[in-house]
Amino acid sequence: MKLLDSMYHIKEWSTDGTTTAADITFCPDHIIYQAHFPGQPVTPGVCILQIISELLEVHLDADLKLNVVKSMKFVKPISPVDDSQVTVTFQQIAESNGMVTVKGDISSGDVLYTRFTLHYGR
Repeated sequence: MKLLDSMYHIKEWSTDGTTTAADITFCPDHIIYQAHFPGQPVTPGVCILQIISELLEVHLDADLKLNVVKSMKFVKPISPVDDSQVTVTFQQIAESNGMVTVKGDISSGDVLYTRFTLHYGR
């Protein structure tokens, strides 16, 4: 299930030659937040992983299949109310033999929410 345009929207893409970033805005009225958790919504980790995957697919204009979560550290919960806009940054994207490895993080200003290293197949 795609979450783009229902749970979050892409506000802006940017690149500086070595990193690529997407500023995204969460939709606090999305149905997932009614259950996770009522009155104090938090973006589920599985949704964060899906968002990263969708953004990578958009950036590479490719269909990808997640093969390995090498590391995924949830440093701080993301609230769609308190933290409605965050930046997903891909600091390193490496492609080899039909595999894509991505390293990056999710942050807002000086606040780090998630750090990840993921492996995908094409």
